[in-house]
Formats: sequence, structure tokens, C-alpha cells
Amino acid sequence: MVNAPYCDLLDELNCADRCEAVIALCKLVDKLIADIQFLELECISTRYLLSQHMDEEGELLRMDILSHLTGRYGGNPAYELFKDIMYSGGDPMEFRDYLVKVREACKGNWPCWH
Repeated sequence: MVNAPYCDLLDELNCADRCEAVIALCKLVDKLIADIQFLELECISTRYLLSQHMDEEGELLRMDILSHLTGRYGGNPAYELFKDIMYSGGDPMEFRDYLVKVREACKGNWPCWH
């Protein structure tokens, strides 16, 4: 059974198309999350490479290498519904395999467009 916070979101959809529409939107969000993860890794990698060509500012850039990346959407009813449907409540932005890649990118060990 769908939790109460999601009912308002689901009530906006035509009952006949509810399941198909929700699944299609969840698949789209999943692709968008993958794009966000890729872009974050590229941003971190580029910051690391840039920091190698700077003096004192480069050290500061490496210390703040994770700052000002995309926001997280936990608590948003639509995102919570997506996580429940696609990942049994897990957040793909917090999955271990992604966080390992983030750690590696912070060390300069991530493929970049350079």
C-alpha cells in the first residue's frame, strides 16, 4: 500500500494510467539521477585538475572540492516515492558505489574529459 504522503501526488493522475505513469516518471528520475552523478564526478575531477595548477588557492580548492554540488532531495514527497518504488527506500545518491567514486574523484582518480 502506498504511504499517505504520496496519495496527494498519485490522486493527481488518472486512475487508469496511475501505475504506468508513475513507473515512467520513476525511470526518468532514475536517468536524471545518473546524469547528476556523472556531472558531479566530472565537476569534482575538474576541480582537482584545476587545483594542481594553482598555488595556495589550489589547496583551498581541494579542501572545498565537494562544496556547491547539487542539492539532495530527501524529504521531497516525489523523490521519496521514487526511492520507495525503484530502490526500496534507498537513495542512489548515497549508495556505496557512488560514494566510492566520489572519494576517488577527490583524489584525482576519476576519468575526466581531459
